[in-house]
Amino acid sequence: MPNDPRARILLIHIAAYVAVVVICAAVNFWLSPDNLWFVWVLLGWGIGVAAHGLAFWLRTTHRRERVFVDPKARGFTVHLFAYLAVVILLFIVNLTVTPNVWWFYWVALGWGAGAAFHAWCAFGKRRHAVTQRADKAAEAPPRKGARGRRRAKRG
Repeated sequence: MPNDPRARILLIHIAAYVAVVVICAAVNFWLSPDNLWFVWVLLGWGIGVAAHGLAFWLRTTHRRERVFVDPKARGFTVHLFAYLAVVILLFIVNLTVTPNVWWFYWVALGWGAGAAFHAWCAFGKRRHAVTQRADKAAEAPPRKGARGRRRAKRG
């Protein structure tokens, strides 16, 4: 078992996913082998596990690109992945289950509006100005405040 608690949680998530999918497949093949419904559990929960794995990979990869360093960019990347994967899955469900009535685009439009707002918050002009100010503040020499004076008196 890895020492990193985030890696342990991801492994527990994967183990639970595999166990539930195996149980669902067994129940499906036992009770209704002509209707393979466990595939929807496999795909739906698989998107969640994949998003969890993507978030873990983005956080633990030691690269300098913004998507790896900025927490808001990482959050948006995972959100965008989940959005696209779910909309594609719902399109497939819509195509196979109810091909005469198109409904998946309502989810795509609603969630897409939320994803667009998330992108604006993560990459918008105000966000860019805030990161530039933070970079300038990081380059400036540290200021001595009340906390710094107290440490000097103790030491």
